[in-house]
Amino acid sequence: MLRYLALLLSLAVTPAAAQDHFFPTPGNAIVPGYVTMCIVANLAVPCAAGGGSGTVTTFAVSGTYTPTANMKLVDVYLLGAGGGGGGSPLQLASTACSGGGGGGGGALVFGRFTAAQIGASQTITLGTVGTGGTAAGGITTAGGNGGPGGNTSLGTLMVSGGGGGGAGGQLGTASGGGGGGGVGSPGSGSSGATGGAGAYPGQTGSAGSGTAMPNPIGGAGGAGGFSGALGGNGPPTAYAGTGGGAGGGISAANAVSNGGTGGGIFMGALVGGGAGGAGNGSPGTTPAASFPVGTPGSGGGGGGSVVAGTAGAGGAGARGSGGGGAGCGTNGSTASAGGNGGAGFAWVVEYF
Repeated sequence: MLRYLALLLSLAVTPAAAQDHFFPTPGNAIVPGYVTMCIVANLAVPCAAGGGSGTVTTFAVSGTYTPTANMKLVDVYLLGAGGGGGGSPLQLASTACSGGGGGGGGALVFGRFTAAQIGASQTITLGTVGTGGTAAGGITTAGGNGGPGGNTSLGTLMVSGGGGGGAGGQLGTASGGGGGGGVGSPGSGSSGATGGAGAYPGQTGSAGSGTAMPNPIGGAGGAGGFSGALGGNGPPTAYAGTGGGAGGGISAANAVSNGGTGGGIFMGALVGGGAGGAGNGSPGTTPAASFPVGTPGSGGGGGGSVVAGTAGAGGAGARGSGGGGAGCGTNGSTASAGGNGGAGFAWVVEYF
């Protein structure tokens, strides 16, 4: 499977300036603060005593990457931002409705460049969060669609697509999850029952009350619950941003349901997604600094549905992952917003 991932990314990412591309694996993953590498015969190897050291620089906000003097090669990892989850609808009593769909996860794209290819400096622009969809403002009104996550870029050399927004909760039908971001392009948002299309090779969001499947490069959001079904769960991934859980729906018999769980991240250890439930969805988790370079956060959980009171809001996605959808409410209830997606991120690893 890991060989397949490496081949897939090497074929999919082809910026003209890049020397080499591969997908990192847990066995050779780089941990911030750990790298001490030198270039010998064009290979990155541990430095001998007194040799040059390697450095890992992270970008949590947009900025300028200026190469360190004598840098020979640099590995750049770009993570697109996650899409926002869909907002709550408000429906008549004894009439089915769905919760908001989960936002899609951003793609993780990798490139290796020489000092000459980078030049004096390159601008790193991080994708902005996909905003959660707005709550319905009145009865028999669908929830607002989640906003798309922004792309993350290294100048004009490389782009990682953001995830699409989840559909707002729907009246009498299901809601779709946002599509996963791809190499160079964002995933599509969903505006109804059909999941948003993933940008190649990102995954398409789930339709209906299904749960999105794992995807190696861009995760997708779970779909909204419908007819009393649980909100769909976000998919687990290893490297790319994952999807948010969907909000819970209400059946024609006025049965409520919990929101779905946000997608988790597997990187030697599990970073669980935000929990769904009867109330507000929980936010996703950002991995500790000890996790390898390129590790995203987990998706936000979906909110639960209500027939009285306030519908559960969607939880925010963490780094590069989608926000959770909000649950459905009936008349006499108060609608809630979907969760924001997680912002983009970048890692720069220099070799000397």
